[in-house]
Amino acid sequence: MAKVFNCKDFGGECNWKCRAETVDELMRKIVKHGTIKHNMRGMSETMQKKVRATIRDAT
Repeated sequence: MAKVFNCKDFGGECNWKCRAETVDELMRKIVKHGTIKHNMRGMSETMQKKVRATIRDAT
């Protein structure tokens, strides 16, 4: 089942949404978005766990 991530669900004002077939593919897209739009410089294990907790199954 496809997975979805909504940046707003992570606690910000960003309306970016993403969908991918796997969590790993979705995480790559999320890291790229974070780098480009939120000036993130990598993602710690703790941050990855928090992000993964907001990933949902696509409906």
